[in-house]
Amino acid sequence: MPGRRSFAELKSAASSMIATLEQRANPRLLNEVAPNRVRLPSGRQARVHYEAGKPPWVASRLQDFFGMRETPCIANGKVPLVVHLLAPNQRPVQTTTDLAGFWERLYPQVRRELSRRYPKHAWPENPNIKLAADERK
Repeated sequence: MPGRRSFAELKSAASSMIATLEQRANPRLLNEVAPNRVRLPSGRQARVHYEAGKPPWVASRLQDFFGMRETPCIANGKVPLVVHLLAPNQRPVQTTTDLAGFWERLYPQVRRELSRRYPKHAWPENPNIKLAADERK
């Protein structure tokens, strides 16, 4: 950007550029390509985080992803989100861009560990089946 003399000035200008871009661009199209949130099978909406130099990512409790077979994507399905799966205590259990592979290969072990630590929560053998609201806890 012309007239900027430091990275701090450039960073400051960039924040106003995002607001300008949002005003000038078609808001519906912008939300389709780079949404602020994605809806999970649990009904919860997870915020999509965008950071320079990193792929976009979401974080939510593991149970919120029960019923979701594939990794959520943005940019018209071209960019998979990095999924941070959290335990009920909101601490990371697994990070993946291959949710289907996680369910198949890693979930059985994670399920055993979490069901011992959190026995009051539902830990189905088949997480691809959406749980009823009273089973989620």
